[in-house]
Amino acid sequence: MAINLVSLVSQVLTPQLVGSLARAAGVNEAVAQKLVAAAIPTVLAALGTAAAAPGGAQKIVDAVSNSDPDLLTKLSGAIGGGNIRAINEGATLLGGILGGSGLSSLVGTLSQYSGAAQPAAQTAIGSVVQSAIGALGQQDPGAWSDPGSLAALFGGQKDAVAVALPPEIAKALAPTGLLAGLGAAAAQAPRATAASAPRPASPAAAPAASPAPIRAPQPAASPSSGFPMWAIILLIVVVLAAVWWFMTQNKQAEPAKQGMAPASIELTLQALPGPRA
Repeated sequence: MAINLVSLVSQVLTPQLVGSLARAAGVNEAVAQKLVAAAIPTVLAALGTAAAAPGGAQKIVDAVSNSDPDLLTKLSGAIGGGNIRAINEGATLLGGILGGSGLSSLVGTLSQYSGAAQPAAQTAIGSVVQSAIGALGQQDPGAWSDPGSLAALFGGQKDAVAVALPPEIAKALAPTGLLAGLGAAAAQAPRATAASAPRPASPAAAPAASPAPIRAPQPAASPSSGFPMWAIILLIVVVLAAVWWFMTQNKQAEPAKQGMAPASIELTLQALPGPRA
């Protein structure tokens, strides 16, 4: 069965133990959970980088070989008892492997990411380092007892470590070279995180939207559409007024025509020959 260091260390630092670590370090439990969850892949990535460097794998082999066989039990007791000095021995060990500047970079980055003070971040790193050393010591010695096998072991952890590594930390530590051991997996970590996030339903899976109601086309007033409505109404009013005026004038002219008829008859009679009165 393949070894998964992220899983092994996470099994050591249980939520209950991290709660005790939070009280020992004087931080909120939620902050401690975030800090430890980020510290696990960060420390393993830094150890993997050291294992790939000349002489680095031998340092890690020596740390595992010289560790107390009962290291994990003693670590739990130190965390539960609030023994910060014993817990921080892991950070001191990591500083010897990476160098002082490497440890400072890890502490500062994890502190900024989690919001915890740097001493709390260093304590979290110390617990993760001792958990990793103790978990490795419980594995088959053929997987870690010589530099070549240890380097191969960490080389096989790249993808698992990169997926667990928060993108913010990967970006912050990229210039330091502490993640160089991850290789291309470090650049693919944000993609893997995004791929594991739930995706919105595809258009094909979404329920079909009901068709929009069909609306009658609205007449649009434009210069090419003919006379505007107000001009048509005005024209009708003018026509009706003209008709009314014409009919009124005809009615007034009819009496005059009727008065002219008797006069014409009288002139005609006068012109006829015959006796006159």
